[in-house]
Amino acid sequence: MEESQESPELRICYFISSYRSPEQLCRLVRTLRLGDPGSEIVIHHDLFQFPLDPSVFEGTPDVHLLTSDHPMIWGDITLETVRWRVFRWILKNLNVDWVVLLSEQDYPITPLHALRSRLASSNVDAIINGERIDETVDADWFHESTIRYTYQYKSLPSLKIEQRLPEWWRASISKCRNLFYAKVDESQRRVFIYQFPADLTLPSRIGFRPTKNPFSDDFPCWRHRAWYALSNTAMEHVINYLDSHPDFVNYYSRTIIPLESATGTIVFNDSELKVENIELHAIRWSDPTSGRPDVIGLDDLEFLRISGASFARKFDHSNAEVLDEIDKMIFPPSHSSNSESPNTPS
Repeated sequence: MEESQESPELRICYFISSYRSPEQLCRLVRTLRLGDPGSEIVIHHDLFQFPLDPSVFEGTPDVHLLTSDHPMIWGDITLETVRWRVFRWILKNLNVDWVVLLSEQDYPITPLHALRSRLASSNVDAIINGERIDETVDADWFHESTIRYTYQYKSLPSLKIEQRLPEWWRASISKCRNLFYAKVDESQRRVFIYQFPADLTLPSRIGFRPTKNPFSDDFPCWRHRAWYALSNTAMEHVINYLDSHPDFVNYYSRTIIPLESATGTIVFNDSELKVENIELHAIRWSDPTSGRPDVIGLDDLEFLRISGASFARKFDHSNAEVLDEIDKMIFPPSHSSNSESPNTPS
């Protein structure tokens, strides 16, 4: 079909991280396969959060399902190490030119042949949106990035008593705790208590500013968006750097949300790699302090159309009508008569 006619020599792998019910994941896989028939699809699913029957992908070619033997926890190194493990697997087992990182809550918002042409003509090794921390102008962004990546953290113990208390008790305790942590943070600069947004229900962490870190004028720390695309060359450079710099991995294992800094710091600081510093995803944050982007609705379709992005996030599995409208944007009109529709059950 039309999507496979442009730049057929370019081999793309879509790497999907998933941990929820398979309904939304399966629809994304079918859409990617229909829009880019020649691509590879690698799924890493967290079985500790939701079981997944591998048979749901039977009959769908070039879909590879990987899992872990330990749970992934948002905010720590486990999410990043999973990505690095999948990068290694792709380099060893697949012959691809580019890897595009997605989650099951993502969806393409332009025809995938447009992405293929974009990558083929880019003349770069990575497409990733990031900023050097030491060049950050926004004060809030600078503060958040500094406390995440220039301190070394340990989780504070939780007795799990607070969850069993009445709501008004929990609110009072949380307020008192926040005031205490703020006083600790204001009193000196070598210790910082990091609190995740309340909705994420993650334990607070206590951080200490180390005497040294892996950053320098020639190797500055970067903070970047978690969803990006890497060429095969860029993936190789990332893995080679990790293998030769174990201290770098150890350092980032004690930071906050290394997913948004570690890989990008390697890529942006590699003089042999060309990087296009743009965002591939359209994402809206009505409340950045919540730690969660907005769920895309029907009222956001115009925002998606003018975004210039290739993908958007995040989508909820219960709002299929939004994805139905997006399918009209990314598939030609004649496709509606095709019996293999993205929302047709496998």
